[in-house]
Amino acid sequence: MQDKLLKQRIERARHVLAEIHHVAIATVNADGTPHNSPVFMAFDERLNGFWASNPEALHSQNIARTGQVFLSIFDSREGHSGLCIRAEAEALENEADARHGYETLCALKEKFYGSMGQLESYIEPGPQRIYRARPLQFWVNVSDRDASGVIIRDRRHEAKVEDLLQVRP
Repeated sequence: MQDKLLKQRIERARHVLAEIHHVAIATVNADGTPHNSPVFMAFDERLNGFWASNPEALHSQNIARTGQVFLSIFDSREGHSGLCIRAEAEALENEADARHGYETLCALKEKFYGSMGQLESYIEPGPQRIYRARPLQFWVNVSDRDASGVIIRDRRHEAKVEDLLQVRP
């Protein structure tokens, strides 16, 4: 039973990563207050999340200071689950580091919004950077329902990064 539940949670996490591209990134401001920013994000085969942001944005400054983010990815349809990820994040400052993230993000973003432009726009002195979030922990949200199907509680279940990597297509 435990293996079946784990497989269901991992399948939910995989679905969310594949289908949901707008992610809320939580960071902590210098004064300790929370900050949250929505971004368009693409994940690679190692579950790293990539997005583009201006390095002067508050969330970018917070990442430069702490290197820590908490991502919330959710399917807004009732009861369709969500995913939370604690991660280390950084700006990819040079062309060699930024290329993989740019290509991963570009392949997905161009399906929805058109061209992202050239990689040069995302390295110094360009106006934006490619950011990477390396996952440390995952949690899958699962809704409990009563006998009539009404959601009565959401629960968060941890899914190990290694488990998610093993079942990637």
